[in-house]
Parts: sequence; C-alpha cells; structure tokens
Amino acid sequence: MAGTTTTTGRGPGKDEGRRKTREEPHARLEERTRLELYELAGELGIAGRGDMTKSELIEAIRRR
Repeated sequence: MAGTTTTTGRGPGKDEGRRKTREEPHARLEERTRLELYELAGELGIAGRGDMTKSELIEAIRRR
C-alpha cells in the first residue's frame, strides 16, 4: 500500500495536547497547577504560601 499512512488510533502522544506552562511563562495563572503557583509564589517571596489554596495563590501573585 504505497503512499498510504496508518495510525494507531491511540490519540495524541504522551505530551501532545497538554499545555506546558514551564515553557510558556505567560500562561494564565488559572491554567497553572497549584504546585506551579506555589513555586512562583516562592520566587516572589510570598510568605504563607504553603497554607494557600490555588485561588489564594493567584490573588497573592497578582498583588505583587
């Protein structure tokens, strides 16, 4: 069958279709995981970040 292609039908590869926020520093905060927000808050010197929810982390980061 020359000239034809076949697919496995398994959908996208392991990393395809998944947003890589580390590679996209301007990704919306809401699209990041809590862990990513926690790490960003640490870089910004936000105290008390360990007890914050994802929403609270976003709010604190935006205030910086």
